[in-house]
Amino acid sequence: MTREQMIHNAAMEIMRDTGVKIHNEKAREILKTNGIKVEGDIAYFTEEQVMHWVKMAPESFTIYARNPEYDMVIGEGRVNPAPTYGCAFIDDRDGTRRRGTMEDYIKCLKLVHADEDYSINGGIMIQPSDVPEDTAAIEMFYATLLHSDKAIMLPTGFKEEMELIFEASCEAFGGKEALIEKPRMIALINTNSPLSLDERMLDCLMLLAEYGQPAILCPATMLGATGSLSMAGSLASGTAENLAGIVLAQMIRPGTPVVFGIQSTAADMKGGITFACAAPEGTLMQGFGANMAKFYGMPSRGGGSQTDAPFLNCQAGYESMLTFSSAYRHGINLVMEAGGVMDSVNATSFDKMLVDFEIIRQVKFAFTPFEVNEETLNLEEIKEIGHDGSFVDADYTLDNFMDLYSPRIGSRNANSATYFEDSLDREMSRLLNKYDAHRPELDAAVRENVKAVLAKSGLDQKYFENIENM
Repeated sequence: MTREQMIHNAAMEIMRDTGVKIHNEKAREILKTNGIKVEGDIAYFTEEQVMHWVKMAPESFTIYARNPEYDMVIGEGRVNPAPTYGCAFIDDRDGTRRRGTMEDYIKCLKLVHADEDYSINGGIMIQPSDVPEDTAAIEMFYATLLHSDKAIMLPTGFKEEMELIFEASCEAFGGKEALIEKPRMIALINTNSPLSLDERMLDCLMLLAEYGQPAILCPATMLGATGSLSMAGSLASGTAENLAGIVLAQMIRPGTPVVFGIQSTAADMKGGITFACAAPEGTLMQGFGANMAKFYGMPSRGGGSQTDAPFLNCQAGYESMLTFSSAYRHGINLVMEAGGVMDSVNATSFDKMLVDFEIIRQVKFAFTPFEVNEETLNLEEIKEIGHDGSFVDADYTLDNFMDLYSPRIGSRNANSATYFEDSLDREMSRLLNKYDAHRPELDAAVRENVKAVLAKSGLDQKYFENIENM
């Protein structure tokens, strides 16, 4: 019996005997209507019921960007990085930690838009503290739509916010049926370990399914804290949490695109329980999560470029390289938090974001097989130069030397004590200038229609104008 089958069997036993707590009355009613045993707020699933619905989820799907250049395939062996997510703070270069703002959020949008390795933008890259909490998701969505034409990561907000966001999305993308036919957005639905799905996340999940937009189901279990200390045990319970949400999504709209996610990792228990997002245990569990996704026939989600370091230092570098290279090696289809995360997902750093852009480029280059053919073997030139010559001025070198990897962050021939910071400043300027030179445009009529819908939240016009002027 394979390890995947053993994890599946254990998850089925958990879903049958312990069940999953569903903190949402509407969700419970949908489950009961479809034959799931519900006692109080706990739903109990049989393996036959689970697999009946899970088989309806597609193996891969496309999220369509406003600019078709960034249409994004999730699955089919693709590895797609997605940037920082869920951070409340900004870490500045001088060591200052401060609350994030909408200006910070939009700066993140611009940097991610300008970097060529991302096809997706948005989400809760920074929780802006200078906007009303009950409309923050609306403002982040509007800013993403306005400042980027890549595929959209949705922020997850309160039910009323999300309903307006979906109504506005229909205005932006040609109506509900067009949105269902060509999904434009994806959102993260975190489970609440152990073995629970909370009301707000379930509201978001049900709206995603209603509008045919992809959902990422994902636990972030801490070994020995919110899940079993054993990786196998936490994978089994996390699988049960994922499948409960996936089943619900398929009941609402069969064929709803879903992503099987694992963001689980170790808990650091020295001096308090800390979410050790960059621990080696996390790379093992998230990598195995990709195996479980294949077992069920759906795409996978994990994390990358993560660090538990509170400052941009050597630890931040080796942990970020470890986590992203592991995600890439395991073929995780959507690698979240890959760009800017600091201190166990407590803060975003713009400097760290640029370092992560470099890590992503290097890992992609290192994992791309080199060509072996008549041209690249270059035998004629090798024979001509023989034993004592030089290839520096050889034709093949002169024609192809630009293909050699050249880092944008750091230096191979540094001659200044501030060379690293200088490279960060140069890259920051390059990306922001690139953004300004190719700023995406949102049709003026579409923008006004979207604003009219979002304004139903009671959001003052000044907030929209603020976003537009940044």
